[in-house]
Amino acid sequence: MILLKIKNLTIVFFLIFAVNTNNAAIKQSPPDRVILFFIDGLSVEGPTRINMPNFNALKAQGSYYKEMHLTLPGHPEKSDTYPWSCSMPNPMLMTGSPFIGKNGIRESMIQHSFKDKETAFIVNARAYQDVSEGFGSYLSSSFNPDALVIDLTMNIMEVSDPKFMRVHLQRSGIEGLRISKNWSEHESYHRNIWHKESPYRKAITEADRQLGRLVQYLKDNNKWENTVLLISSDHGQANEGWHEPYSPLASVTPLLIVGSGIKKGATFEYCEIIDIAPTIAELSNKKIPALAIGRVLSEAFVSHSEAPPTVSKNIKRLNKVLIEAHKLPEAKKKLLSERGFLTIDNLGQWHTTPAGDNFDSFVVEQEKILERIQ
Repeated sequence: MILLKIKNLTIVFFLIFAVNTNNAAIKQSPPDRVILFFIDGLSVEGPTRINMPNFNALKAQGSYYKEMHLTLPGHPEKSDTYPWSCSMPNPMLMTGSPFIGKNGIRESMIQHSFKDKETAFIVNARAYQDVSEGFGSYLSSSFNPDALVIDLTMNIMEVSDPKFMRVHLQRSGIEGLRISKNWSEHESYHRNIWHKESPYRKAITEADRQLGRLVQYLKDNNKWENTVLLISSDHGQANEGWHEPYSPLASVTPLLIVGSGIKKGATFEYCEIIDIAPTIAELSNKKIPALAIGRVLSEAFVSHSEAPPTVSKNIKRLNKVLIEAHKLPEAKKKLLSERGFLTIDNLGQWHTTPAGDNFDSFVVEQEKILERIQ
């Protein structure tokens, strides 16, 4: 009997050891670097309708989200009511929160989680100054071609090898804007980004070529195996060009995550732009920004075997409500405002409703107010 107890104890100890060993095995080590690579104005249909061989090759090596939803990408002038120099999704991207009017939001951007490490932000536009605070290096110029952004990225990696980088290619967004305006009214591709002569198409293909250059550099310099790339955009693209806020296609873009510790060949349906900052923090073993409310996209991690959770799709639902409200006659818009409905013009006050910073409650609140008016 005593011998039997000892055997059982031995078995129990073995099982405990086995479980602990297994847990240690699936604990994923942080990559040496995380690179947030943005192709400005990338349409959700871009990878299937435009020649993007590098992006599409990487899809087989990583985890692909067919739709990343972002709040309506308005681009208001910087003012007291909108103290940001860039389009609305950018502060939400970097903070992981839609409540970008809260006190302390600027100190809650993802780059501040890397304050003890080298970081860099390289872009060929001047609009991103207000989301660059906290990066060790910030390089911007409106006139630089996308190729120079990649040249500068590789140069910085040679010198300081940042642990977190945002690399943003702006040219495709500029061409999308040009197609949508009267500047191109005499061109065959006017208000049609899919036209065979569309400069937007050409700019997306060039951005994809630059993505290939960066990946090849990482491979040639023994950095690829310890890197995670998140490839996406800060807004989508309307078929007629640009990202007018009330165009549904402007508020959705794809997301591809590829690299060290990321599942290969996985496809998921939905995520939100506020999920990126928490995911970068989790990947890098860093503290998630204090005001972030997005979720970690852990279903894309090799160490996570479960299916993605069922989510409320709050941003998609909120955009639907905001677009429907925008279509109403002025008299009903006035009623909405009187009952506490907040549009993108009131973005800085989104956190001041009875819902506070509970995004689920805020969206439900907005839906109910609109339903009563309709």
